[in-house]
Amino acid sequence: IWTNVDNSPNMKLMTSPAVPDSADQWNLLLDSNDEPLFDGSLDTNTFKALESVLVLKNHVVISGREEGVPRVWVYNVDGKQMRKLEFEEEDYDVGLLGHYEANATSIGVAYDSMVTPTQSIEISLSDDTERTVLKSKNVPGYQKEIFGCERLHVLSRDGTTQIPVSVVYKRDTMEKVKNGERVPIHLYGYGSYGASIEADFRATRLPLLERGMIYVIAHIRGGGEMGRQWYEEPNGAKYLCKKNTFYDFVDVAKALVDEWKWTSSDMLSCEGRSAGGLLIGASINMAPELFRVAILGVPFVDVVVTMTDSTIPLTSGEWVEWGNPNEEKFFHYMMEYSPMNNVQKGRTYPSCWLTGGLNDPRVAYWEPAKFAATLRHENPDNPNPICMKMDLSAGHFSASDRYKYYKELAADYAFLLDQLNLV
Repeated sequence: IWTNVDNSPNMKLMTSPAVPDSADQWNLLLDSNDEPLFDGSLDTNTFKALESVLVLKNHVVISGREEGVPRVWVYNVDGKQMRKLEFEEEDYDVGLLGHYEANATSIGVAYDSMVTPTQSIEISLSDDTERTVLKSKNVPGYQKEIFGCERLHVLSRDGTTQIPVSVVYKRDTMEKVKNGERVPIHLYGYGSYGASIEADFRATRLPLLERGMIYVIAHIRGGGEMGRQWYEEPNGAKYLCKKNTFYDFVDVAKALVDEWKWTSSDMLSCEGRSAGGLLIGASINMAPELFRVAILGVPFVDVVVTMTDSTIPLTSGEWVEWGNPNEEKFFHYMMEYSPMNNVQKGRTYPSCWLTGGLNDPRVAYWEPAKFAATLRHENPDNPNPICMKMDLSAGHFSASDRYKYYKELAADYAFLLDQLNLV
């Protein structure tokens, strides 16, 4: 049984006899040292969370997260020993494939990283070093050896929180950085709903990397990368501590410029979609001159107005994420970060590319339109363009057609590369 009973948001792993009304007989599953495998606590020393359990005849296969990285553990029922599946790369994404045989002697996992295309791997349950790659995604023309990735951390402004950062680059680009040269960087973030942004492989990043950019993912609070405590109050980024999401993102950006000296403000771009668009809108309001280019995809930027109007179909369901601004405490707090209400006058904002869909039921088309108009109105002398592209046939997730999706992404990147003078 995996459960959040007794205030265990990171999920406990428990056992129970197969009898009716057995809740008072549930016990934590222990290892050979009588230590619980998963106690569900918000322990910030381990950042360990349980996400799913697969029960086989002699083994229990567990999926979860530890230190911000997806993990798979195998527990031997007879020996009460649990071992973690290890991989060569330090930053990756891994998950269980489908399993239907209780007597299975091996398991299948899907594995990828920021430089390794998706692989389906068969792993022996008796010896996890026995592995067979069943299938690898073919990426025509891709040369893995010329790219590198790593996982780093940035200290947040609170002086205690370490923000995980995933980085992918072309090796010759990183050599320039090591020799003291600053290079263009694209910073991506989301940070809402407890959703985790994984360090996975995306062939669509290659056009940026090939042009000498470094691609960075900031695993900021509000997501679920470090367990439930990364999301919930008081130290996560939900309700009345939502601004931690934006502080973390800006802190990572400042570290890239000032601390690590990898880039400069005139070569730093940022991107986010939907709630990630809120992130970008809030971040460029907090530090307009820190970024050269900002991409805001279907951005949720008119927070207070949208969350106040319960006639919008999805509004009332979103109160559990942001709070209800019809309550005074939430209203005042939201007004402090809502991008529409915090555009600064007389500042140089980055070049902005906003997108929207006329049929979007989640972020209405008028949100990017209003934000683009406000950015222009408040800073008429801003030398950087504020552009909006409205798709009259799209919804929240842009095009469902694969080739149209690539065309949409190509337009985003064309603006980005043009503004960074990389074309």
